[in-house]
Amino acid sequence: MTTIKSYCRHSFIVFTFILPVIATAATTKTITQAFDAAELERLELEISVAELDIEIVDGDVIELEVQLEAERRFFGLRSGSVDDVELVTHRSNSTLFLGIEDKNVEQHWVMHIPRNLALAISVGVGEVDIDKLENDLTLEVGVGAVRVDVIESAFADIQLQTGIGDAVIRGLKYRADNERSFISADAYYEGQGEHHISIDLGVGDALVRDQRERLCKDLAASNQVQ
Repeated sequence: MTTIKSYCRHSFIVFTFILPVIATAATTKTITQAFDAAELERLELEISVAELDIEIVDGDVIELEVQLEAERRFFGLRSGSVDDVELVTHRSNSTLFLGIEDKNVEQHWVMHIPRNLALAISVGVGEVDIDKLENDLTLEVGVGAVRVDVIESAFADIQLQTGIGDAVIRGLKYRADNERSFISADAYYEGQGEHHISIDLGVGDALVRDQRERLCKDLAASNQVQ
């Protein structure tokens, strides 16, 4: 016959056995890596759910920091583990592929990318912010928001398309056509450069603007703080 005392003792043993397993599951993780890009011509990124911040820089090194957090579920608490989530890398000739496909992890990518690299980016859900772009860009986002600040003289054409949302090109020297229908929008630009931008957004807003517009706004904000 099982007594209350023996039942409590056995329950305590089971509890103390399970507790260390729960405690060792990490809910946050940071991946930091650098890649030599001296012989690269193209960078491909494939990400499921994320915020992606890219700054175009001088140099021959791709710098990457990815902050991972387990998905929020019960009452806003994080459940699950990011222990097994890793950055997938693959290099083929002059192209480098980077990606994280886990859909149950919140991701925040911060990247410094050399200006000589063409970019091909695919994001399922998230926000993409690119600063000082002056090379080819192909960008596909399922749901989210896109902002790209460009060096205008580098581009021959820019094309934006959103299924549901807004698409705007502004602040450029040469004329841009911004067309909007009932729920979708398209925007086009033709310049005198050599590179191309193609952005396809399923649901959300896309903005491409001249880099100088961002600099002016940052300067104005800085003066207000002072």
